[in-house]
Amino acid sequence: MESAAIVREKSGDQLSTRSPMRGLVQNVDWLLLLATLAVALVGIWLLRGAVYGIGGLEAAAAKQTVFLAIAVCVLAGTFLVDYRWINRAAMGLYVFNLAALIFVLLSGRSINGAKSWIPLGPINWQPSETMKIATVLVCAQWIALRPDGIESIKGLIPPALICGVPALLVLAQPDLGTASLFFVIFLTMALMAGARRSHLLLTAGAAVVGLASAWPFLKTYQKARLIVFLNPESDPTGAGYNVIQSKIAIGSGGLLGRGWGQGTQSTLRFLPEHHTDFIFASAIEQIGFVGGALLLFGFGFIVWRMISAMDIARDRFGGLVVAGLIAIFAGHIILNVGMNMGLLPVTGIPLPLLSYGGSFLVSTFIIFGLILNVASRKYTFAGL
Repeated sequence: MESAAIVREKSGDQLSTRSPMRGLVQNVDWLLLLATLAVALVGIWLLRGAVYGIGGLEAAAAKQTVFLAIAVCVLAGTFLVDYRWINRAAMGLYVFNLAALIFVLLSGRSINGAKSWIPLGPINWQPSETMKIATVLVCAQWIALRPDGIESIKGLIPPALICGVPALLVLAQPDLGTASLFFVIFLTMALMAGARRSHLLLTAGAAVVGLASAWPFLKTYQKARLIVFLNPESDPTGAGYNVIQSKIAIGSGGLLGRGWGQGTQSTLRFLPEHHTDFIFASAIEQIGFVGGALLLFGFGFIVWRMISAMDIARDRFGGLVVAGLIAIFAGHIILNVGMNMGLLPVTGIPLPLLSYGGSFLVSTFIIFGLILNVASRKYTFAGL
């Protein structure tokens, strides 16, 4: 039995032989992997500083370290399973997560006013996180089967339904921030499929009208968040409190920051949810403008490597999957940082690799596992 496998490059012009597993490892995007791990470790360090000396929260950093170890194992498992096999399971994963979202509405656990969690022993699973990934897979699968792309508004209906159904279920939890990410996924995937920009603008306009018509059904606190977005000082002790304190934390960091664990807004608990939704403001208070710029550079570097993976994907499905996953990752960063700086409404969106939470961290590493999966299989390996 031969120990080497024939490898054909994407162009089909060059052949070489190597061990299948060795070939996969050699083609891993180590820059992406190492950058991801580096930012995640910095995130744990900043999280420790954010909860330093706060009773009841000091264990969060230790738990996040355990979550990170689990997430790395999940990444490895996601990487090893050929994404073309995952393609075959895409619809099953979508239906399973859709059923989980329905179960959440019926019997889920409510945290911070949102019924988004399913208790699984010592941990809580948030189906909306894995639902985003499953939605990308099914959208990519549908589009990949249509080589001519989407040329009409009618062609936008299937991906709109694929993204819209889970978005409505998430909105009912209610979780407006996560629901909006499904719209980001839809726009990204439709654009990658060649949809006309005029059609996408028309769709976006319809979504705005739909959101406006949904105003009477929004929770009181959601309405308040949208109102104070334009003027936080209109309710400084109520709905505008979080944004005001977040801006104070960012401003108090100055150029170089107050130092690790020295953020008064966090340690004195003036800044709510400083270890989850507002971890960015807490981080800037500790490391300042310079540290924040370096942190954003790290995120930008990761996104750049993701785009590189999309460019070298060996088939249309793989490229589309990476594009959708980039939309999720970058969407989280833009919405969270914008929320922390008062540039976007408060929606409860966590920051990837920094915000505390096992379910979100693991789902983020599934994203990286899939992207590394696609990038490493730019060659065809016999047996893998």
